[in-house]
Amino acid sequence: MNRNSRLVMACWPILLIVAACVAADEPGLLVRLYDVGAEMHWLPELAASQLPNEVKVVSTLDLRLEKKDFGTLADNFLTEVVGRIRIEQAGGYAFRLVSDDGAKLWIDDRLVVDHDGDHGPTAKDGRIELTAGAHDLRVMHFNGSGGAQLALLWLTPAPKLDGLEPVPAEVLTHAADLSRTTAAGKKKIIPALRRGRPGDGRPLDRPHPSYMAETPEWPDNTAISGCLADGAWRTMSWPSGRAITPLVAWLPDDNGQTTYASAYVIGPQGSWDKAVLVPTDARWWSGDPNEEPFLRQVIVWSARGESKRLVQQAIPLPAGKGPDVKLQNQGCVFRFGAVGRERRASGQKTFEMLKIWPVSNGLEIEFTQPLDPRVGWDPESYYIEQWPFDLKEGGGPQRDGVVYPAKSASVSADRRKVFVELGSLKPAHVVYLRLLPPCVSENGALPWSTEAWYTLNVVPREQRGTVLPPPAPQPANFLTPGEEQAGWRLLFDGQTTKGWHGYKQDKFPAGWQVSGGCLVRVGPGGDIITDEEFGDFELSLEWRISPGGNSGIMYRVAEDHDWPWQTGPEYQLLDNTEHADGQEPKTSAASCYALYAPRRAATVPVGLFNTTRIVVRGGHVEHWLNDVKVVEYELGSPAWEQLIKDSKFGTMPDFGRQAKGKLNLQDHGDKVWYRNIKIRVGK
Repeated sequence: MNRNSRLVMACWPILLIVAACVAADEPGLLVRLYDVGAEMHWLPELAASQLPNEVKVVSTLDLRLEKKDFGTLADNFLTEVVGRIRIEQAGGYAFRLVSDDGAKLWIDDRLVVDHDGDHGPTAKDGRIELTAGAHDLRVMHFNGSGGAQLALLWLTPAPKLDGLEPVPAEVLTHAADLSRTTAAGKKKIIPALRRGRPGDGRPLDRPHPSYMAETPEWPDNTAISGCLADGAWRTMSWPSGRAITPLVAWLPDDNGQTTYASAYVIGPQGSWDKAVLVPTDARWWSGDPNEEPFLRQVIVWSARGESKRLVQQAIPLPAGKGPDVKLQNQGCVFRFGAVGRERRASGQKTFEMLKIWPVSNGLEIEFTQPLDPRVGWDPESYYIEQWPFDLKEGGGPQRDGVVYPAKSASVSADRRKVFVELGSLKPAHVVYLRLLPPCVSENGALPWSTEAWYTLNVVPREQRGTVLPPPAPQPANFLTPGEEQAGWRLLFDGQTTKGWHGYKQDKFPAGWQVSGGCLVRVGPGGDIITDEEFGDFELSLEWRISPGGNSGIMYRVAEDHDWPWQTGPEYQLLDNTEHADGQEPKTSAASCYALYAPRRAATVPVGLFNTTRIVVRGGHVEHWLNDVKVVEYELGSPAWEQLIKDSKFGTMPDFGRQAKGKLNLQDHGDKVWYRNIKIRVGK
């Protein structure tokens, strides 16, 4: 998105001057192609000042890999399409993007279609009200591996009988002076921020549960003097004719990928600037002043979309001491909820971050409820970026893709606060914080929102957080005397990869490592498999999956086929909430993949360890998850044979027919942890 775009709200003479400065147009859309050469699952941002590998002009947007419409590129590339669309009749327009993989469409910098993500050739629609005249159009698309496609269709206010049709060439143009300069080589990208459930990388789609709807009217004490058709506030207090300083906070847009409008600043020639600021004297709704937890916090409303919660803080300037100390206002923004009419406390206590404040060596986070005793101490549970901004240049925060790993995390005795130790905090930056799994309250609730944006103007040098020793880890990868007596033995000692190798490899792959007493898939390496074969056995282990992750355990695998799934049935490991396979019971966690669905969902929150048991005795198989038997079936039975015949495994004559075989842990491209891997045979 063009963060420097301006929305002119001045008089018609100024609009005419602007129109006269627009370069002449040429027919068609300009397509820029960038060779990324890196794996992508979501649409990334291109690092600044990079030239495309190839440039072309197309009359309409209907690009297909098989027609070589993407030039010489086939895998791991980005497509940028820019131009203008001429609207003859004002009204509501529907647009459809057909893409493989993800794509987004903007018109006049307003996101119309968000069809992001790693997927095949599918369609997604969006609607927008457009005035007559020319409008800027931009499409971004990425392709990972396999086929690629990108097409744009529309439905006009006076549609033909056949409905959606390709956007015709006669309404598509591009500025004649757009650069066509190219450069060879791989391009640097800034990976997209992770997108999970609503409130976890996606806009919140419900009103905040701690407040109740009372009236459709806006809160009486909200000072609103301007609102545009796209739903973004441009003014939140009466304009003074100058920029508001010092800056309190930048607000993120609903997708959290960039930051933009939240209050106001006067731009050139009296126009309103999109990258506007929150003034220190904002008087917006703060809920019932007698109710916690949001006492003296302001709720920033938007006309539609997602509202934000702003916590302001007064930080002493570095040299300030005594009664006349000078204070610097700055603050932190949280997702609050979908547009609703929250007016008074509901009495429901919602688990979320209450506030964040900086100290010289990190960040302190306060929660509305105590954390589960098992979580909070892992520094990898806190994802942090720092986005620079320059008020003098008028630029909003810019992601640079740099991640600042936490050095440690310390949980307070009441488990309501966490100190996240960092190497450094930078003034004139927005500190972006993301809570990663596992994060759960003592009552088992997930956080209402996992993200926070702190506008850091000054670092309080005289305040430091306290690093506490983490609790001793629970013993793992050992056998109790009772287990030894019952015939159990370890398949993983917690320190080495002894007993395992890469599938059809003579070594152990570098993409798997031993870390923290776990066998962890950390990068590409392929599946790993036991050296030993097993017939009848009982397998017990603990596993945890990364957000949106997918993996699996296959058994009775023969290593003389191209792939382990050609012979071995799979116990599915999955984040049911975020991964698409979780929407289909037969491919959800603990299923016999694509064949038998679990009787019920029994996973714990993502990031915590699940306990799995697989029992195989002759043809009898049982899948257990967290002490619940969820799947049971008979290999070779008539029911089994019919399922195989009707599935993709029907073309695999050796699938599920091995009397004995190896255990296989799947590399499905996601991070997964295993520990306490134990087996007893012949039971």
